[in-house]
Amino acid sequence: MKRVPCRGGLRPACGGSVIALGVAGLISMGSFGCGLLDLESFRGITFSLPEKSYAVDTADPKWKTPPSGTAPTVTCGPGRATQDCCALPEPLSSTFAIDCQKYPLVCWNGQCAFQFTFEMDSLVDLKKEVPQLASTATSALSDIVLKNIKITLNNGLNIPLPPIEVFVAPQDAASGADPRAKKIAVVPAHPAGFMGTETYEVDAAGQAAFSQFATNFQTPFKVIARTLVTIEAGQSAPSGKATAKIGGQVEAKI
Repeated sequence: MKRVPCRGGLRPACGGSVIALGVAGLISMGSFGCGLLDLESFRGITFSLPEKSYAVDTADPKWKTPPSGTAPTVTCGPGRATQDCCALPEPLSSTFAIDCQKYPLVCWNGQCAFQFTFEMDSLVDLKKEVPQLASTATSALSDIVLKNIKITLNNGLNIPLPPIEVFVAPQDAASGADPRAKKIAVVPAHPAGFMGTETYEVDAAGQAAFSQFATNFQTPFKVIARTLVTIEAGQSAPSGKATAKIGGQVEAKI
């Protein structure tokens, strides 16, 4: 029997590295012990997860472009030029007068670097967007599992797309930092210029997190993607746009 093991993260359904930027599946942990799911015995209605689009765009107002386009060339850490990249000693503070409230500097691999989070979200309304559920009288599903996710990715950035944290959250949540948001996956970095479509299975931990919101399918919820952008000294200023379309296959029991 095909089982999804009790481990964190995503694993490819057809080989290759994980590129997913988006949603994960679910199953009630209490129904299957430690979270092992017998996919072959799980039967119900099958439908496609509503496909959603995401973008990491350097032209987006949420993107923070440092004044010089790159970070100052300053070493940091014990015994180096500074311990705090936002409190540089003279003469560095005069040479690199940077407002850390607007352009956060951190010590990264022994060098000062700009670093900020970039978040995207989409609203998922299973009741309205899934025809098989639109006419269902019940308000909740007895079981539901996202069997796989399909991601079409186009990294048009001139830098690797950084790792992505993916959360599910209430529809009024604005950030993955909201305590009500639940992380369902961490996606590794992807190189500049990557284009492709791949399908991946979702593990039990991601399924359990997603089930908290998707079981009551009449209530919309958000899927939030958050990435940590780091711009190091000497690095070319990032430019361009990365896009992802995310969908998948779902089985549910009413």
